[in-house]
Amino acid sequence: MRICLPVADAPAGGRHAFFRNFRAYLGRAGVEVTEDLGGDYDALVVNSWVAGYRAVARVKRARRAVRVLHRIDGSAALYGRDAIADTRQALVNLLADTTVFQSAWGRTTTLGRGIIGQDGPVIHNPVDVERFRPDGERAVLPGRVRVAHVAFSTNARKGAGLVWSLARRRSDLQFIMVGRYEGAPALDNLTFLGYTDWARLPAILRACDVLLTFSENETCSNVVLEALASGLPVLYRASGGTAELVGPGGAAVDAETFDRVLVDTLDRRPAVAEAARARAVGRFRFDAVFPQYLAALEAAARRPLPGAALCLRTLLRIRPPAGDVARWLAARARPRRASGTAA
Repeated sequence: MRICLPVADAPAGGRHAFFRNFRAYLGRAGVEVTEDLGGDYDALVVNSWVAGYRAVARVKRARRAVRVLHRIDGSAALYGRDAIADTRQALVNLLADTTVFQSAWGRTTTLGRGIIGQDGPVIHNPVDVERFRPDGERAVLPGRVRVAHVAFSTNARKGAGLVWSLARRRSDLQFIMVGRYEGAPALDNLTFLGYTDWARLPAILRACDVLLTFSENETCSNVVLEALASGLPVLYRASGGTAELVGPGGAAVDAETFDRVLVDTLDRRPAVAEAARARAVGRFRFDAVFPQYLAALEAAARRPLPGAALCLRTLLRIRPPAGDVARWLAARARPRRASGTAA
């Protein structure tokens, strides 16, 4: 099998982490990989942000045997993306031969909201447990008790504002902020390390005592998996699919319970850290996750291209803004006028 992963490598970000890790696994397994959508391959793995409806439709029209696996990110609207994002997911899924959900929460919300019409297995994201591990170099950081927060997006639903509130009342804690942040207050116990990559991030996580995330409606957080693999207890908002990932490797927390939960976690830190690492190795290592993707591709049966009626029914089902429908209809009509054939 030759697989197309149409995403170039990049130094950070959850989407790039998945494709980067899958590419590394396939290389070790002797599976040929290409990034070229126009190339020759047997299977295509996409999500809606790396290949849209028209691009995937072109592939299916040109290659009658290619199987398409659509990896679902969860409800874009619930996560705070722009309104057209769920429209894109819904339309690309009409072209999928098999669908994979990144968490049970993501499956429930996208099916329940009518965004995704095709069911499929839940396969959580993987983590590189050799790169992210408890032993190894530790970054030199200020503070006695260090709380890590990592966000490569400035999405307000990442919860950075709640971190600022905690920092104002907990001057005894050092908050280690990795990524991009807007509107941050100037406080001595906020340390901003900026945008970092996977070469530097493991050393930062190892030097901290807990990872804190107030992210809302996140389907399958890569940084949570990276923290677990690093033996770093995770304190998280009880939202989205995060609880599925963390299990005994951390605890749910909010602004009111933070002080109590932090004390309890630090008191039990060796046991929680061990549970976090064991969970990552047992459930999310490459060898536990990526064979499920290959099995899904092997089992996929080629589905026909959707007709215009199915596309319109899908748009009506998810009720996107009228402008989204108009743009999609205009895009679909362009190749027909140019070639005289259906898009």
